[in-house]
Amino acid sequence: MTIAKKIFLETSVPRKLLLGHSLSKKQIRESIGQSQCWSSHYVRMEFKRSIVQNLIHVYNVAQLENTPGDTLNVISESFSNRLPKLLLNAITALASEPDIIANKQKFLVKREGLIRLAEQFLDDLVEDYLNNETGCPLARASTKESYKKFTDEIDCKAECRVERLWDRNKNNLKRLTGAQSMEPPHSSNKGFTQPLPLIRKAITNPAEPKSKRNCMKAGDFVIALEMPKQYRMMTFDRSFESICRIIGKEVVRLPPLSVLIAQRESST
Repeated sequence: MTIAKKIFLETSVPRKLLLGHSLSKKQIRESIGQSQCWSSHYVRMEFKRSIVQNLIHVYNVAQLENTPGDTLNVISESFSNRLPKLLLNAITALASEPDIIANKQKFLVKREGLIRLAEQFLDDLVEDYLNNETGCPLARASTKESYKKFTDEIDCKAECRVERLWDRNKNNLKRLTGAQSMEPPHSSNKGFTQPLPLIRKAITNPAEPKSKRNCMKAGDFVIALEMPKQYRMMTFDRSFESICRIIGKEVVRLPPLSVLIAQRESST
């Protein structure tokens, strides 16, 4: 009898489950079914950094502006490239609600509620987290004391042991940067190929990716390397199709929203 693999949620899944289109949320729930899910402390950090940190940023801007409409204009014109598209869409939808568009206090209250929801969201979604192999402390960032403290705690200061992960996975790094990576379909997978020069350097110098910028570039590789083979990764990101398959780990890439909309239209 084949034993079903445990589901491992990569960062894109909880992001879309919290802020995505209803079709994406439905697809995720149907794919998970009654199965229990796990994730990693690194994913928890990425989720907090991309969602909670940016929600706090929006809250801080809203305190300075006169109306939610003004806040939306500032965010759209000045910070659109720094915010995940899902989050920008959610902010736009909320700020445009008839009872909120001109009510600064209601908007701030809604922002605070979403910050609290987002901070707890992944913890409630998963059964537990894998062992923190990188020793990344950022996942512990909390808003309980203050937003300012959270912002400081989520800022990478390279106080981890990620170099140990790279060192233990030298054989996997050689596979990831070997001849297979230069062949289709991997060679056309930009999310996979763009960080490869950094991954090659990590083979001879495991400390090379240990910086805020480099760790963000190589984040997908960290997540895939930390996930044990008895888990099946669930993701929306194409990069993991190459990373996981080259190192012999199972991955399921859920269809993008454009495909789900096309499927809906073809069935009507």
